[in-house]
Amino acid sequence: MKTKRKNGMKAILKLALLSTFILSAVSCSTESISEADTTDLTAVAAKSKKPRPIKNTYVGIDRFEDGVLVGADFSGNMSHAGKVTGQTTTTSFGFTSPSLEQAIQTSDDVVVTANGDEIYTSSAVTITFSPESIADFTFSSGTYTGGFDIVGGTGRFEGATGRMDIVGHGEFSAGVARHSATGSITY
Repeated sequence: MKTKRKNGMKAILKLALLSTFILSAVSCSTESISEADTTDLTAVAAKSKKPRPIKNTYVGIDRFEDGVLVGADFSGNMSHAGKVTGQTTTTSFGFTSPSLEQAIQTSDDVVVTANGDEIYTSSAVTITFSPESIADFTFSSGTYTGGFDIVGGTGRFEGATGRMDIVGHGEFSAGVARHSATGSITY
């Protein structure tokens, strides 16, 4: 009786091993993922990257090197990012007319989010100086409009894109500018 039971157990064990081998062989195919499968995966990844409304408020303090304006340090709040700090680096500045009432300034900017992720932007703003500051040649106050393009980032903002349009006011003699901006960001 023990022999029959022993032989029966061996047969069951062999059958279980054979079944496991067959299932493994069938399920471990060397086929590549089909194009339809990768399209579905791409669609899932694309769904997570969608345009989202964004807004911010900043206060910037001009930064000078050897008496030349090179950019600004700023702080404020930005949706999707919380409290932020950052720097602008001026890439160009020039008056647009002989009357000196307007100038265009471009810059590259780094926004540092509350958790340390970064958002990279490229800005272009038109500054319209107040008539009083043009008359006394101080160019000390005015308004600015324009915007910045979101051109990348780190962390959850890696590969971010978007655009924000700004409206602001500057007291340039004090080196202070304030603005708010609205737009969209995709990340």
